[in-house]
Amino acid sequence: MLAATKSYPRSLKPAFEPLLDLHEAASVLGMHWKTLEGKARQHEVPAFKVGKRWRFRLSSLNRWLESGLKSNTTDQAAVTGQEQES
Repeated sequence: MLAATKSYPRSLKPAFEPLLDLHEAASVLGMHWKTLEGKARQHEVPAFKVGKRWRFRLSSLNRWLESGLKSNTTDQAAVTGQEQES
């Protein structure tokens, strides 16, 4: 017997951001999945485990990258292609 599913109006539907797995997140970040796994284990990147698998939110990865760009000595214009206004 199938469980009845609740029907929510579109505006009240619970909306969850899709999660990326280790390989998808590594591809987005342009790094090897083993490198990303190490960073996740060391809490260097925003990640969490679902069971035994690492999961990542794209929005969290974006914020992590942006905060790294702002706090790094890396030339942000070279990375983003945008000049900073003073």
